[in-house]
Amino acid sequence: MRNNQPVSQREIELKEDDFLVSRTDTKGRITYANPAFIDISGFEHAELIGAPHNLIRHPDMPPAAFENLWKTVKTGETWRGLVKNRCKNGDHYWVNASVTPIIEDGQVVGYTSVRVQASRAAIEQAERAYAEIREGRNKRLYLDKGRLRQKGVIKRLARVRLDTIRAKLVGMIVVAGLLLLISGGLGLYGLNVSGERLGQLNNDGLRDVIRLQKIDQTIAQTRQAMIEPERMELINQRFEMGESIEESAAEVAEVWQEYYSREVNATELATEFDQQLQTFLQNGMSQAASVLQAEETYQAFTGLDAVISVMTSDGRILSGMVNQLIAQKQQAAEAMAVDAQQGQTTMLGAQAIVLGIGLLLLILIGMVTLRAITRPLKSAAGFTLQIAGGNLAAKVPAQRRDEVGQLMDSLNTMRKSLSSIIADVKSGIDVVTPAAQDIASGNEELSSRTEQQAASLQQTASSMEEMTATVRQNSENAQEARRLADNNAIQVTNTGELMTQLVDNMQRITQSSQQMADIINVIDSIAFQTNILALNASVEAARAGEHGRGFAVVAEEVRNLAGRSAGAAQEIRGLIDGSNREVSAGASMVTKAEAAISEVAEAARSVTQIMHEISAASEEQSHGIAQVNQAVAEMDQGTQRNAVRVQETARAAVSLEKQAGLLALSVEAFRLNSQGALRPPAVTATKHAAQLPSTSSPNSPVKRQAASVEEWEAF
Repeated sequence: MRNNQPVSQREIELKEDDFLVSRTDTKGRITYANPAFIDISGFEHAELIGAPHNLIRHPDMPPAAFENLWKTVKTGETWRGLVKNRCKNGDHYWVNASVTPIIEDGQVVGYTSVRVQASRAAIEQAERAYAEIREGRNKRLYLDKGRLRQKGVIKRLARVRLDTIRAKLVGMIVVAGLLLLISGGLGLYGLNVSGERLGQLNNDGLRDVIRLQKIDQTIAQTRQAMIEPERMELINQRFEMGESIEESAAEVAEVWQEYYSREVNATELATEFDQQLQTFLQNGMSQAASVLQAEETYQAFTGLDAVISVMTSDGRILSGMVNQLIAQKQQAAEAMAVDAQQGQTTMLGAQAIVLGIGLLLLILIGMVTLRAITRPLKSAAGFTLQIAGGNLAAKVPAQRRDEVGQLMDSLNTMRKSLSSIIADVKSGIDVVTPAAQDIASGNEELSSRTEQQAASLQQTASSMEEMTATVRQNSENAQEARRLADNNAIQVTNTGELMTQLVDNMQRITQSSQQMADIINVIDSIAFQTNILALNASVEAARAGEHGRGFAVVAEEVRNLAGRSAGAAQEIRGLIDGSNREVSAGASMVTKAEAAISEVAEAARSVTQIMHEISAASEEQSHGIAQVNQAVAEMDQGTQRNAVRVQETARAAVSLEKQAGLLALSVEAFRLNSQGALRPPAVTATKHAAQLPSTSSPNSPVKRQAASVEEWEAF
């Protein structure tokens, strides 16, 4: 047996409305556990599913309990008893468990365990008993289908309950059996008495009368046989007749001995008849046989008269006495008939009394049984109709200890099971409904934003198409400008070459003029240096401030003199300097023109290069914009598909919300607790349904998971 540790010995008490359900397969692996079971066990759902059921077994439970459980469910019956289970953290809880096998096509496919709250008294009793069984201190304790029992005849008789329907039905059967037995016994007794009386009547009456009649008849026949024939005929047959008379005498003596030997026939008349018969046999029939069988015919002939006379007179006397004996027997038979009639009357009275008492007892027990069956069944039917009507808050009728009480317990267990399931469904609906509403609302907003995005993408695509046309036009203009720039560059290059030739000619003229101006330049340089010195002196005088004013005046004068010297030198140069200036000016202008034309040519080449780059960039831009336009088109298509998908999702969310609402309305048919007067439930309007197009799709049926049930691998 699995020993789960540690244990804290802290008890968690179940509430009255707690209902724990778990199922396992035939190997004892948990396949289902309801939320209440998961919550109190402390394990996660993933930890329980697929785990052996003995995961929650408490070490204090004796192995004999699970042994009895296994033995019971193997026979296809339900095991009911108290079980101590262990939580994940070591705490424990007591439950009143019912383990039922699920049978399909005659085969056990699993087990289910249903647990409810156990009373405190039952818990204390079970804890003591389980401890004694586990420790072996009480060998008389054992479990029978989960119920604690003690061995012994007295304990077994003490468990007999007379308040059950079974006991009442057994009582009816026993009373009916006793009634039938007594009535049959009385009848058999009456038949026996009647048989004895008939036997007595047969033996003491009919047979004795037959014997007497036979004696009388034999005597009469013998007498007739002696009287009726002729004498000669009788003499001729005397030997045969004698033997016949002897046989008749022996027969009469034998029959009379049978009659007279019986004590009931030993009367005075019978004694007198016996004496008279003996005389008759000796003096009559025996004497007649002797006379007939005599050797001498004469002797036989002469002796017949006397014998016939004796037989006639004594025979008549015996016949009269026989009639008297028969009359006594008739009187005895009549007295016996009177006694039989009185006995029959007594027997019928006794049977009537027994039948009356038995019928009264049967009626009384039947009424009690009917009352014990009909009233509880009526209450059970009412309770069942309350459950069928959805009132799961209905109170179970008063507790009973009979079979109807077990039915009530089963119905109450079913009510608690339905309450647990409906509570779980309501909890799920309370979670699903807001989520569905949020999903529907979010999908609606997402659909709106997606539509706006699609419209924006369409506008962007249109703008990109316009931009593509503009860029294409700019590219064409750039190509045209590039061609014009190429032509301009060619013209500028030709002009530059002509200006280069002109610059070469002007340089040669400048060199000739330079040689004539060298002499003038010497003079001019002297004047220039003097002017520079004067200028420096003026600067220094300015820096000296007030103290340098005089020096500044002198410097000014020196500068003026240098200026006049320069002027004189200029005038000396005369025409040579003017000619040189004109030549220099022409050379300078030609050089500037050459530089300008070179710059223009370089600029033209730069412009041409830029135009080439602009043209290439315009082509790349046009290609890129085409790609962007294609991407925008694809984004537009994707956005359209997303919009359709969002609408479908929104419709699915609205459908889910509707189904949640319908499920909530269906669940509202069940009342889980006392809620006062009935009120119509609040109707939740699904506003999204009116805004989204509805699409009908077949609802796929949802199959419930096959129930597997619980089995313990080890005890």
